[in-house]
Amino acid sequence: MTTELSTHSPVLVESSDGVHVITLNRPAALNALNVELLSGLVDALAATQDSGPVVVRGAGRAFCVGEDLKQTLAPRTGSAEELRTAFELLQDITRLMVSNPCPVIAAVHGYAVGGGAEIALAADLVVVQAGTRMRFPEVPIGHAHTGGISSRLPQMVGLLRAKELLFTGRWIAAEEAQALGLATTLAEDAFAEASALAARLGEQPRRSLASAKRAVEAAASTQLEATLRLEVEAALYCFASAEANASFEQFATSGTVAGAR
Repeated sequence: MTTELSTHSPVLVESSDGVHVITLNRPAALNALNVELLSGLVDALAATQDSGPVVVRGAGRAFCVGEDLKQTLAPRTGSAEELRTAFELLQDITRLMVSNPCPVIAAVHGYAVGGGAEIALAADLVVVQAGTRMRFPEVPIGHAHTGGISSRLPQMVGLLRAKELLFTGRWIAAEEAQALGLATTLAEDAFAEASALAARLGEQPRRSLASAKRAVEAAASTQLEATLRLEVEAALYCFASAEANASFEQFATSGTVAGAR
């Protein structure tokens, strides 16, 4: 494989035999989302559009534990405008994964929490490693969901179950994730399984594969763009609350994201 970005970058891109591997590369922070990682992931997804299957994975012990509460998504000015720009990057990740004519596969291990789970579930196929735990903790900590999950999750698990998962923020074990429809398959090694699947899909007729993806997404996500816009407004509204500020303060003193670490 050839590495296209510095190994010190928060996002790495490697390509081999027509398959692109995008690695979230903040392992010491369990690949928690900061502005640099968000920007790097958007750039990586844009650079690999329509050029072969894509595998998205996390370095180290987790796929992604969501927003890094040790940092702010508005590090330069702290303004609502800067925060909106960061939220739009989150939404652009979903846009790029959904719009790529080639299949995007998430290889999920360890933890997939909040924005991390939402990135994984924007993929076309989700390979979850045994022992993985997922959750959507935004409501309990006073935040808001992003990544189009408000419309994608009901399509995957049904309206009532989606509400239960989003309202409670409870943990979802790998086996339940598969049973609910949040995982295409379980594997002992998610990255190896996802890579093999990407290689097989890379041998399929590209136009047929792209047509199938486009038709399925059009049928399942008719309100996706409206949802992406509404989620940004909801995120800005919730982040201005006392509950959201308290979650940042709790993390600073405890070092945990609602039990994620």
